Amino acid sequence: MRRSRGIGGFVATLVLVTITLSLSYVVYEGVSRFSAPKEVVFSNQALTLAGTPEILEVEVNSSSPTVPQVLQADDASSSAGILDFNGTTYGTTDQLCLAGSTTFFSVYASTAGLLQATASGRVWIDGYWTSSLRVTTGWHELMFSDASRCTVIPPDGSPVSVTGRDVSSLPLIWSVPSEAFTAFVPTEGARHSLVLVFDGGYDRLA
Repeated sequence: MRRSRGIGGFVATLVLVTITLSLSYVVYEGVSRFSAPKEVVFSNQALTLAGTPEILEVEVNSSSPTVPQVLQADDASSSAGILDFNGTTYGTTDQLCLAGSTTFFSVYASTAGLLQATASGRVWIDGYWTSSLRVTTGWHELMFSDASRCTVIPPDGSPVSVTGRDVSSLPLIWSVPSEAFTAFVPTEGARHSLVLVFDGGYDRLA
């Protein structure tokens, strides 16, 4: 008995539709097992502050809370120690201050109050050349310029050490959790590569 072409075509169409639906189900099932990829969008605003040393202020805003981890300045990384700038190149040190160089890092204030710093050179706290500043709870950036001796006392009154938990080699002003971060980086007006690494991505500052 001969099968008509119409019936044969109809059966073939049904088979193809069945296969397509089956594949679609497999693909959908595979995709649905994974959550949507985390995507954080950053927007930056940079401002150069004249002075000695010349400083780049960078405001970083993200679309969702994220955790900063490392600042890379040219070939130096805050993961290797306290960042310092000698007027030409960046490096790292195991000291809070260094003669002939500008060190920059952050200190944690567990309570709001007066953050104090003394040094044989110039002192910078959160955007001001000052030895004391009233701050809120969170991380605050300090710089010591050409200082061989220095002391930092957060609002709780206990002096910090370079190996303490309240000192971070990551020079940022931020609180936890936060979507906004501020970084002050000495540059002397020259162009440098500055990259801020977060959990799940990075942001090129300059």
